Amino acid sequence: MVVEPESLCWVTGRMVKARDGVTWAGEFARLPALEAVVRDDGTGLGRGVKLERARRRAGGLPDLDDTLDVFHTLREGGRALRKTWAAATRALGRGDAAQKGFDARARQGQSRQGHGAPLNRLWRQAQRLWDQAEAAEMAWKQARSAFELFTPEGRLNDRAQAEAVVAAALPHLGGAAWAKTRRLLLRRESFTSLDQVQERLTGLGLDPDVLSALLDLEGLRRQPRRLSTATRTWALVRTVQLTKACPEWRDEASRVRTVLRGVWRASSPVECVNSVARMQQARHRKMTQKLLDLKRLYWNLRRFRTGHRKGRTPYGRLGLNVPDLSFWEFLKLAPDQLRQELSAPEHPL
Repeated sequence: MVVEPESLCWVTGRMVKARDGVTWAGEFARLPALEAVVRDDGTGLGRGVKLERARRRAGGLPDLDDTLDVFHTLREGGRALRKTWAAATRALGRGDAAQKGFDARARQGQSRQGHGAPLNRLWRQAQRLWDQAEAAEMAWKQARSAFELFTPEGRLNDRAQAEAVVAAALPHLGGAAWAKTRRLLLRRESFTSLDQVQERLTGLGLDPDVLSALLDLEGLRRQPRRLSTATRTWALVRTVQLTKACPEWRDEASRVRTVLRGVWRASSPVECVNSVARMQQARHRKMTQKLLDLKRLYWNLRRFRTGHRKGRTPYGRLGLNVPDLSFWEFLKLAPDQLRQELSAPEHPL
């Protein structure tokens, strides 16, 4: 399944025998205008991206940006943190139970000789696991910030800063529970989106000082928790500087926001459409390719009811001019009539 994130257009969906690298590479080859992929860490999908990038390099074609999905990394980290706290809680419970038994022996006049050392070991283990859990929670909070477009201080994030933050957090994310999260954090593809932001902002051609001021204001807008008397004064100063340096700075600010909104870091659109497809699949005894194609067509012709896509169809957001007809009326069109009605300008997918 391939989904274009801005339009939520369900581009392709096929039933295949194997979701291996060769199959995915063939799917990508059918999309020559594809510029970037946001994906999970599936083995077959990752292999397919590598094969497609190799094919493009061999043919002298533009490379493909490969971004590892942020959602799955954060989900794995959350699971690991819960496991870490669960282990600490269980150790604390064992220590508490042993302490109650130890105290009960004293009340009953029984000897406590030989029971103190095991009790102390349990308490030391509980304290150690609790300290590790607290350190892991702080480190994970720090690591999560590496995926944000702006640092906690309001500066535009980049790969170097993100990798430094992750490197500082990793020593506290130890143990088997954190193994997958550590591997994802160390993947180069995890921070491709930050490279895209830097590249696209540079492509705007703005004066460096103007761009810096615009990013300062945008960072404060996205982080209202930083608002204070000092930051409001600082924002006013930056606004005055922009007004003098660039009278049309509000238009430029809109361009900057468009760039930031256009960088996708999560494959949640695919998960969204996939959940709809699975819900529909549960209603049928057997799902065929033709039925899947029919559902894909229905999805792409359906108008959104809420959100910033309200009133538009996925095909319309993608740039495809389709007749203003209902789904059933659309199906009744003859092939020749449909060819005359449709107009599909080139659109990068």
